[in-house]
Amino acid sequence: MKYRLLAIDIDGTLIGADQRVPRDVREAVSAAGEAGLRVCLATGRSLAESLPVWRQLPLRPPYEPLVTIGGAIVCEPDTGRTLYQRVIPRQVAVEFGDALEGEGLSALAFVDGWRHGIDYYFAEHGDPQAAQEAWFSKMHVRVRRVNRLSDDPQMPCPARISAVAEPDAARRTAEKLSPPFAGRLNVHSIVAPNYGVTVVEAFSHEADKFAAVAYVAQAHRIAAAGIAAVGDDVNDLPMIRRAGLGVTFTDAKPDLRDAADHVADDGLAAFIHELIAGRFDG
Repeated sequence: MKYRLLAIDIDGTLIGADQRVPRDVREAVSAAGEAGLRVCLATGRSLAESLPVWRQLPLRPPYEPLVTIGGAIVCEPDTGRTLYQRVIPRQVAVEFGDALEGEGLSALAFVDGWRHGIDYYFAEHGDPQAAQEAWFSKMHVRVRRVNRLSDDPQMPCPARISAVAEPDAARRTAEKLSPPFAGRLNVHSIVAPNYGVTVVEAFSHEADKFAAVAYVAQAHRIAAAGIAAVGDDVNDLPMIRRAGLGVTFTDAKPDLRDAADHVADDGLAAFIHELIAGRFDG
């Protein structure tokens, strides 16, 4: 088998709206493990948000690390230990938080909880009620509340800064803020289906899912040509473009379908079985 590592996005790829991994996908992942194919989840979620999905998979130790926060953090699923991170410089984070405030939004700065004992710095200037109701009310996280991100000089460099917004406002804000932060931050809008909301989010320009997946792969001396990656949304583009085999689905956005080497018309489980069988080895 040509491909030795399979990177799989979670939302819209591994699971649907019910937050469950389908039985046929679980069986396919089990078959992949038996065939010697390593499976790595690569998601925009945090570790805490990813674990309920990861635990549904029939994986055997030693476990592959999880790529989380859109590639900004790689961590061990069983210990929570952070292995790799690409963070936003503090001054850039403060500047972006102020820019979100200028759009009437409250910044949520996600920091490495394993290192710092806290998960979010929540800037309540803007529209804190939307973030509180749509985000923090649905998770168990450690939050430090500030008026603005600049108020706490001890704030660690965050892995992600986001804000909850209406879909059109999120899109407009991402389009407006991308140019002034070009070369410093990757900015986009995306649906967080586990919360049913749209967010504007920003990462270090060095953070993306493929760079993080490549970090996981190098521990096994697997080059990019030996990685297959499956995803369905804008934050999956780097790994679909740069993996040896990039895969998406029929209902994915046009730019993902254009970038993909293969469109899995029959779904994820069928694709995994085809991968194991060597269909893409030629």
